[in-house]
Amino acid sequence: MVPQTFQGRTMNEALARVRAALGRDAVILHTRTYHRRQWLGLRRYQVCEIMAKSESAKPPRTPPAAPAGPARLLDTPAATGAMLVGLASEMAALKGLVTDLVNRARSQQAPQVPEQLLEHYTHLIQNHVAEELAAEVVRSIQSQVHPEHLRNRAFVQDKLAEQLERLLPAAGPLVRTKAHGPHVVALIGPTGVGKTTTIAKLAANLKLRERRSVGLITMDTYRIAAVEQLRKYADIIGSPLEVVMSPEDLKEKLTAMAQREFVLIDTAGRSPGDAIKLGELRAAVAAAQPDEVHLVLSATASPECLEWAARNFGQIRVDKLIFTKLDEAVHLGTVLNMVRKVNKKLSYITNGQDVPDDIAVGEPRRLARLILGCEGASLK
Repeated sequence: MVPQTFQGRTMNEALARVRAALGRDAVILHTRTYHRRQWLGLRRYQVCEIMAKSESAKPPRTPPAAPAGPARLLDTPAATGAMLVGLASEMAALKGLVTDLVNRARSQQAPQVPEQLLEHYTHLIQNHVAEELAAEVVRSIQSQVHPEHLRNRAFVQDKLAEQLERLLPAAGPLVRTKAHGPHVVALIGPTGVGKTTTIAKLAANLKLRERRSVGLITMDTYRIAAVEQLRKYADIIGSPLEVVMSPEDLKEKLTAMAQREFVLIDTAGRSPGDAIKLGELRAAVAAAQPDEVHLVLSATASPECLEWAARNFGQIRVDKLIFTKLDEAVHLGTVLNMVRKVNKKLSYITNGQDVPDDIAVGEPRRLARLILGCEGASLK
């Protein structure tokens, strides 16, 4: 059957129109959300659009056309202007739809989503899970679950949570892997993601809760406030802090901390597009020879920025991922996308500014339930 397009102000409204027109055999081919303007472009509103078709051989019933009334002449300038604005809006929407269809035809990745899983699929999309990944997840559930159970929302949600858990491998907490010498951990990442606060949280937990000896090194000499912030936390937990200016200096400070169980290195934030600064960071990491390098990313960043950062910092070295600011993020699907795309395990997440409390080991089950919006799921 020829695909049809349905629109609504919300995704649920559009889905209702799909069901009303195509019945329960409807298969979703594509979804998108965009904004349209009316009232001469001054008012902006959301449009949720679904392209679907019916797998039934029978075409949907088409109500008889209403008898045409007398033609109305639009002979006033105001009416003509309003008509042109409406036509322009419709043409823009049509152009966007055609572009989407062309791109999808090229990629050959049009998702086929069973009607019973539409609600779960659209929730994943709305939470910014990549469309291909969302389709892959629901198709996997369809192949594993008996059709009778697909209408049991709670049952399907549990199965989806299990599926997402498998896509979110966890690295576990920091563990010393050597009998002699410190376990050296370096944190790298873009500016403003919260590396310094994250270092402080890790150090405080290691020292105060696990009773480990910890040394701190900062290379973030570009921000005096960052050094003073870390020094304050180092004084509170009774751990030494060293400020280094060069890779050579870094080697000396690491030697001086040879008796510590853990040494945590805070590096200066770098723009993923600054090749010179990334080169300096690469030299510092090479000099430190850390046991682990964690790439710190903000859950509030756009998917494009996250991919850009992961790609460029990955040229230095990335062993594990830390996601910060989950408490400020509207959509957590980007965390799943990046863990899958970078193919690195998630070590920690942070969910606030409080030291040492607002940090947790990356727990796949908790994250999966948060992404799905399961009842009782919480960051705390």
